[in-house]
Amino acid sequence: MDDRDSTKRVRIDVQGDDEERETDEQAADAAGQEPGPTPNAGDPPAVEETPDEVERLRRLYDEEHDKYLRAVAELQNFRRRSTREQAQRMQYANQELLSRIIPIMDNLHRALEHQEHAGSEEFARGVELVVQQFHEMLGSFGVEPVEAHGKPFDPTVHEAVGRVETDEVPEGTVLEVDTPGYCLHDRCLRPAKVVVAAAPGGR
Repeated sequence: MDDRDSTKRVRIDVQGDDEERETDEQAADAAGQEPGPTPNAGDPPAVEETPDEVERLRRLYDEEHDKYLRAVAELQNFRRRSTREQAQRMQYANQELLSRIIPIMDNLHRALEHQEHAGSEEFARGVELVVQQFHEMLGSFGVEPVEAHGKPFDPTVHEAVGRVETDEVPEGTVLEVDTPGYCLHDRCLRPAKVVVAAAPGGR
């Protein structure tokens, strides 16, 4: 093969490339687009965000955000409930101890009621001081006696142990306190045992 044949083949190849390039440009012009690079086989496919896909993602976000808000609210409620329960436990922590002390008060009151048999005024005065000290000690723990005498009967803090017919006071009024009752804050440790007024003739 001589040099003239080589020159001829090169010119043909170059001409073929020009024709292929012209064909690509004509196709691009026909489509109204600029000619661009041919995508490679390894490139990922383009993702089109359609309105349906956007709406689906928005709904998913709303659901997850709602779950988050609910979880935060539940956590806050749990903390408040735990704090309230802890405060109640502290407030009533001495309930059992105080319930056992109350009968001692009863015995001291009985001693005062029979002070004429005690032998001396000094003894009665000593018992009275002990009763006063017990009242002060119970009061420091939040224990207060139940108001009963002359009050309307209240089944939440009173226990009726007798009835007396009378028209001097309204029916249901506490006439006499047999055994004092005590409350710890707003919780009744022991109801007061009382005698209640009843209407004459069972009216």
